Amino acid sequence: MPKYQVCPYCRTVYRYKDIISLRGREHECYHCRKKFGIKRGFRFIPVIAACIIMVAVNLMLFHSADDISKNTFFMIVLTDAAVIIAAFVISPKFIRLTALSKKERTTHKDKKR
Repeated sequence: MPKYQVCPYCRTVYRYKDIISLRGREHECYHCRKKFGIKRGFRFIPVIAACIIMVAVNLMLFHSADDISKNTFFMIVLTDAAVIIAAFVISPKFIRLTALSKKERTTHKDKKR
C-alpha cells in the first residue's frame, strides 16, 4: 500500500496530484488552514540516486567495450534520460511535510505585514 503524505496537524492526506503542485517552503492545509513546511532536499533523493547509478553503469559499459558505435551511444543516452525522468516522476513520494515552529510562524506573519 502506498504511503501518502499527511498534514502534520490534522493528518489530512495529500495525494500525488496535490503534492506535485506544492511549490516553495510554506503551505496552508486545505482542511485545517494551518501552515506547514516542506523539508528541503528530500525531493531530489531519487534523482541523485538515479544519476549516481547511471554514471556507474555508463562508466562500466564504456570501460568494458572496445568499440562503441553511434547507435550504442544513442541508446545509452536515451536510457539515462528515461531513468532520470522516471526519478523526477517518483520524487514527490519523497517529500516530507513538517509543522512550522512557533518562531517560523511568527517570522512568516511579520513578513506579511
